[in-house]
Amino acid sequence: MRKLRVLFKLIITLISLNAVSAEPNNQELLIGISFSIPPYVIKERNDGLELAILKRCLEANGYKVLTSYLPLARTLLSFHDGSIDGVINVRKGTVEGFYTDAVITFRNYAMSLEKNKFQIKSIKDLNRRSIVAFQKASSFLEPVFGDVVRYNSEYREVADQSLQVKQLFKHRVEVIVMEQKIFKYFRKQLFDRSVKLGKRSILSPNEIRQPIVYHDIFKPSHYRFAFLSERVRDDFNASLREIKRNGEYEKIMKRYDTNLELLTK
Repeated sequence: MRKLRVLFKLIITLISLNAVSAEPNNQELLIGISFSIPPYVIKERNDGLELAILKRCLEANGYKVLTSYLPLARTLLSFHDGSIDGVINVRKGTVEGFYTDAVITFRNYAMSLEKNKFQIKSIKDLNRRSIVAFQKASSFLEPVFGDVVRYNSEYREVADQSLQVKQLFKHRVEVIVMEQKIFKYFRKQLFDRSVKLGKRSILSPNEIRQPIVYHDIFKPSHYRFAFLSERVRDDFNASLREIKRNGEYEKIMKRYDTNLELLTK
C-alpha cells in the first residue's frame, strides 16, 4: 500500500508539473522584420497591420513581443543561427522552422489612370507599356511577368514605392505594379502633403484624385510567419484561427484601411 501511495503522489506531481508548463510563461520572443512597407509594417511607429496581428496572437498566449529590424539576408541568417525567435512575411521554404497558417495576403495589381482606357487583361498585355514596379518584382511575381519585362527598355524597379505613385499621377509612366494597400497608403500620404503645401506641392489634390483602374492580372501572394519553436507556432495558429472566427481579424484589417481614403472635393 505504501508503494502505491508513493507512486500515486509521484503521478500527481508529474501531472501538476505538466499543467504548469502548459501555462503561458511570459516568455520574450525576438521577432525579425526585414522590411518596412506601410500599412503592413510602419517602422517609425513599430506598428502596422502585420505587427498588430503578430502581437495580438502572441500576447494572448502570454508571450512578450520584441522586434528587430534587419536587412533580409541578416534576418534569415539570425533566424538560422537562433539569434531571433521568429520572422514575419515569409513563404514556405524560405527558412527552416515551424510555419504558421497564412497570415496575410498581398494583392498586387497593374494600375493605370482610368482616362487612358488601357486594355490590360493579362500579364502579356503589359508588353510595350512603360512600367515602374516595386523592387525585385520581376523575381517575386509570376515567371511570365519576368519574361514580359525582361526586354522592355521602359521597365524599371524602385525601392521607394512612393515614387511609383508620383510618377503615375505625373504621367511619367503608363503602369505601376504595386500591392493595393501600399498604393493607397502612399497616395493618401501624397494627398495630405499636397493639401498642406498648396501651390508648393508637386501634385495638386485633383491630380491625386484621378480615378485608377486596378488590373487584376496577378495571383494573390500568401505570406506566413515562422518560429523556431513548434509550441509558439501552435499557440500563434490557435489565436489566429480564433480571431478569424470571431471577426477580430477583419476589424484589424479595417482599422488600417480607415485612413487610406481621400477626402472628397
